[in-house]
Amino acid sequence: MKPSGKIHALIACFPLVALADSLQCGESVIANGTTQAEVAARCGAPVQVERQPIYSESATAAPLLGLLPPIVMRSATETPVEVWMYNFGPSRLMERIRFENGVIVRMESLGYGF
Repeated sequence: MKPSGKIHALIACFPLVALADSLQCGESVIANGTTQAEVAARCGAPVQVERQPIYSESATAAPLLGLLPPIVMRSATETPVEVWMYNFGPSRLMERIRFENGVIVRMESLGYGF
């Protein structure tokens, strides 16, 4: 049985899907999980950096002798977040890279640079 053209088109798309969450800087590929230090070393300094922490709270109930109502203990955590923008010029797409706790969690290609 001969494969259809649709299967060939689907197979041809797989490498593009794999590269959707990555960025080529020189000979290096940057992807989710890469640290800020690695990105700076491979891609250079970003043109813009935005910093904004994320705060989250959690609560746990601890029983007290079974007779009294439980004690509720709350805790808060702060996650450092940075968003770096790279402008590689008019022949390449600009990139927005989001770091949480110093590692990439999301990458987004934007329009062509300037």
